[in-house]
Amino acid sequence: MGQEARERVGTGEAAVSLSPDLFQELLDLLASETEVVTVLLGAAEKAQKAIIEDDPAAIEAAAAEEADLFRELEEWESRRLRCMEGIEKELADAGFAKEDDVPLTLKKLAGLLPEGDRARLLEQGSKLRDVAFRLQEVNLLNAVLLRHSVTLNNYCLSLLTGDTGQTIYGEPGKRDRSGYQHGRLDARA
Repeated sequence: MGQEARERVGTGEAAVSLSPDLFQELLDLLASETEVVTVLLGAAEKAQKAIIEDDPAAIEAAAAEEADLFRELEEWESRRLRCMEGIEKELADAGFAKEDDVPLTLKKLAGLLPEGDRARLLEQGSKLRDVAFRLQEVNLLNAVLLRHSVTLNNYCLSLLTGDTGQTIYGEPGKRDRSGYQHGRLDARA
C-alpha cells in the first residue's frame, strides 16, 4: 500500500492529509523559528556595527544577546524536530515508508501534501531559509572583521613592544618569528 500511495502522489493523483493540528503546529514552529532568526539577524547586525565602531561594550552586549537567542532557537528547533518525527509516524501509519533512514525534509513533505498545504509549507520554509542565509552572511562578515581587528591589534602591539613573536591575541604555542627584534618606534618619540 505504501508504494502504491507514493506512486499516486508522484503522479499528482493523490496526496496525504496530515492531521490539521500537526500540520499547523509545524507551520507555527517554522514561523517562531523565523522570528527568532530575524531577531538574531538584528543582533548580528548590531554586533557588526559595534565591531566597525570599535565599541567593546556593545560587542559584548550583542554577543550576550546572540547567545540567548541561539539557546532559544535551539529549543524551537528541537520542538520542530519532534514535530517532524510525529509527522513521519503519521505518514508511516498512512503507508508512506521512510526511505533509507533519511530524515524527512520540508521539501519531501511538501511533495506529499495537497496543493494549498504545500504552498503554505514551502512559503514558510522559504522565509526561514532566506533569513537564515542572511544571518549566515552577516556572521561570516563579522568573523572577517574580527580577524582583521585582531591582526591590527597584534601589529600595533608589535610596533609598541618590538616583539614580533607571540602576542596577546595570537594562537597559544604558535610563533610566527623566532628571536627578538628591536622596536620600530623611537623611545624619544
